[in-house]
Formats: sequence, C-alpha cells, structure tokens
Amino acid sequence: MQNEKSIDILTLFGEALGDKLQEFKLPPPSFEVMECEILEFDAKKKFIVVKMPVLELWLNPYGTMQGGLIVGAIDNAVGPLSLLVAPKNMTRNIESKLLKPIIKDMKFIYVTATLREQKKRRLIFDVIVQDEEKDIYAKATLTNWIL
Repeated sequence: MQNEKSIDILTLFGEALGDKLQEFKLPPPSFEVMECEILEFDAKKKFIVVKMPVLELWLNPYGTMQGGLIVGAIDNAVGPLSLLVAPKNMTRNIESKLLKPIIKDMKFIYVTATLREQKKRRLIFDVIVQDEEKDIYAKATLTNWIL
C-alpha cells in the first residue's frame, strides 16, 4: 500500500463523537496492544482500513499468525468502524474463513471492514485481510447488535 499515513484515532473519534468522546475508552486497549493504525475511513461509504504488524508474539508453532489473533485483528477493524457509523453496539457473531497463512515476513496486514447492512438492531460487516500487494488471506462477516 503506497503513501500510508495514519489517521490519528483521537482526532477521528473526536470529530465523529463530539461531546460523547468522554463516554469511551479511546484508543481501545486491544487496538493499542495489537499496534493498530487507521489508514483510511470513509463515513459515507462506511468503511475503514486498519494496518497491523505481524509480530513474532502473534505466531503459532508453525511460524504463522495464530488464527484467534487474526480474528482479533478483524474485530479491531470492525470495532472502531461500528463506533463511528452506528449507535452503541456489540459483536454478536463472527464468521471467519482463513484462506492462506500469514507469515512474519509480511510485516503488516491490512484489514478492511465495511458496513454492508443495518436492519433494525442488526449490523452486518464484511471484512477482508490483505497483504501489501492486496492478496487476500482471510474473509469474515460480523453481525453486531445495537444495544
């Protein structure tokens, strides 16, 4: 991905949430632990791109990123997006498909989350996990529930 420049999460959420910003723990601790960076956000198209390093700490015995941490990366993209485009909500279901192993040599993964549908109290998000060349390593669909 060319010309990467992170978007400051507190500035982004400050603009979106205004006075409500104080109601939330930002940046989220899980976002910080996984060293996430927001590269792109589009309120109109309701999508976000989050960059995360592939750290030695995240690897399983095979030297590939542990599946649960890939799902954690997916949730760390949907979480901020859901906060920016919908009322307070929670993850209800994550369906993921891991397509190829993510290896440490990749250095970073790029997680793109898009709000596909909002119907009553249900939010449906589509997510893809890619490398720098845009090869897809995982896909997911998340259902969130508006509280």
